[in-house]
Amino acid sequence: MGFKQADRVVEGEMHIGGQEHFYLETHVTLAVPKEDGEMELFVSSQSPNDSQSHVAKVLGVPANRVLVRVKRLGGGFGGKESRSTVLSTVVAVAANKLKRPVRCMLDRDEDMLITGGRHPFFGKYKVGFLNSGKVVALDVSYYSNAGNSQDLSLSIMERALFHMENSYRIPNVRGRGFLCRTNLPSNTAFRGFGGPQGMMIAESWITDVAQSLGRPAEEVRRINLYMEGEKTPYNQILHGLTLDRCWNECLSQSRYEEKRAAADFFNK
Repeated sequence: MGFKQADRVVEGEMHIGGQEHFYLETHVTLAVPKEDGEMELFVSSQSPNDSQSHVAKVLGVPANRVLVRVKRLGGGFGGKESRSTVLSTVVAVAANKLKRPVRCMLDRDEDMLITGGRHPFFGKYKVGFLNSGKVVALDVSYYSNAGNSQDLSLSIMERALFHMENSYRIPNVRGRGFLCRTNLPSNTAFRGFGGPQGMMIAESWITDVAQSLGRPAEEVRRINLYMEGEKTPYNQILHGLTLDRCWNECLSQSRYEEKRAAADFFNK
């Protein structure tokens, strides 16, 4: 219905590659067997409860027999939210079998090969807009490379869909997400958790709109920004909104108009 209101319609697509967390400290676990089937683990993990529950399952003991300690992280960025269990479970089984402490720390190349990273995304979109630059309809589909297990891919796709319009008010929106199972290591959480992919694809189609109209991209972005009291596609009412003020401050502090004029003059 929204596309019938549009003066113009453009379609496009965008590929976004993955990313390696490259935390300073790779995944590492020290497992120390204790009495009565207890196990103490020192894990570089953002989620000690995940390590506890998974180790308890592989050892066949109640979770209260497993103590997980996290002293500090050599970085994380989401890479140690769930994937640390790939190592901690194996080390715990070895320690339980040998009845002695066992420690393992992955080499950097091993870590990068098996622990997954940011989900690569492919976005396809169709956007309808008026000659003024105002966007009135959006149909966008996201496809993520989940890898060989679901891990956190569903929640990451959900977040991408929450950010599918970025900061722009669009009256008619349809967003769809598809998790693609592949024979690659399972991808996982990464700072932003799907949000950057959703927003980057939004910035792609808003740029396409500006280019198709031959208008400055900053003008088209400005007229589509959310305003106070408007509603998102997921029915959140926006209160205390500072987008317009932030936008104006950024243009002013960066001396955008001055630099744009200088660039245009140089390019003549």
